Amino acid sequence: MEALGDDSRLAGATLNRRPAWQRWLVPLARHEEVSLFVLFLVVSGFFAVLEPGARRGGTYLDLLRDASPNLIAAVGLTLLLLCGEFDLSIGAMLAFTGVVTVSVFNATDNMWLGILAGLLTGPLVGFINGYLVTFQGMNSLMTTLGMMFALRGLVYVWTNKTPIVDENGFRDFTRLYQAEIGPVPVPGILSLILIAVVYVVMTRTQFGRNIYAIGGNPTAARVSGIRVERTKLLLFVLSGTTAAIAGLVVASQTGTGYFDAGVQGFELIVIASAVLGGVSLAGGEGRLVSAMLGVLILGMTGKGMRLMNVHITQQLVVTGIVMLIAVYLHGARKRLLESDRRSS
Repeated sequence: MEALGDDSRLAGATLNRRPAWQRWLVPLARHEEVSLFVLFLVVSGFFAVLEPGARRGGTYLDLLRDASPNLIAAVGLTLLLLCGEFDLSIGAMLAFTGVVTVSVFNATDNMWLGILAGLLTGPLVGFINGYLVTFQGMNSLMTTLGMMFALRGLVYVWTNKTPIVDENGFRDFTRLYQAEIGPVPVPGILSLILIAVVYVVMTRTQFGRNIYAIGGNPTAARVSGIRVERTKLLLFVLSGTTAAIAGLVVASQTGTGYFDAGVQGFELIVIASAVLGGVSLAGGEGRLVSAMLGVLILGMTGKGMRLMNVHITQQLVVTGIVMLIAVYLHGARKRLLESDRRSS
């Protein structure tokens, strides 16, 4: 009993020897979603102080609308990152999907055929990426980088660097972006439904557990009977599909296929959002909800700068700095938790 009492006193002494900041930060680091939500509130409060327009009640609903392409694309990309792979072609997919959709509008005078054609570009490109990576042994970073250049070049040739305008005036398509159900924008509702479905898959199904297993140790996952190549192929298809849906949302803003959609580092911003949310670039670590909070934090940063009329070039500088901070914070959190485990 005396030895047990000595151990308890020793543990208490060890805890008390920790710096005050560490005793305060460790519980916050353990609950990643809470810490990210606090960071979101801090960013929101910062811009609310500097810019009165950011204090409006509708700002957060506007953010949900504006960030919907990033949220949708981040769902598919996050799962791919958890599996230890990359997809750098999603930014070019935004332009490719929009151009295909509006071009089919003009060629067929059929809105639904155009939407279907645009939507199908996603799984097709995703399948090509996935096949080359999983069955041909190609590196996902270089493969999808090559696909990014190929799609971007194809769009430039197709459009001659000129926006493709919907000549038929399909107002139902252009209303999609501005439509609301109650006070909530339709693109935001679409994003939330997709997030909810994938969240259930990741937390309640064997498929979700397989993704973490593959990202953590693909060799061990293969030995345990998980079909690693097929799972990765499906995730590439999903990443392409969510990028295509995001492309449709972007095109629906004005009914125009923009050749330069996503050209300013869309894919890198989505990856940075996931990393800010705690997703490891090595795979096997991270949560979907945290990644989505990362998207909203970067989205709020961009929206705040636009409300303050910050020039686009300066916005890129700030976004780049935030991306660097995101990577640093992810590493700092891991080091803090590791230090806490060693000292406890």
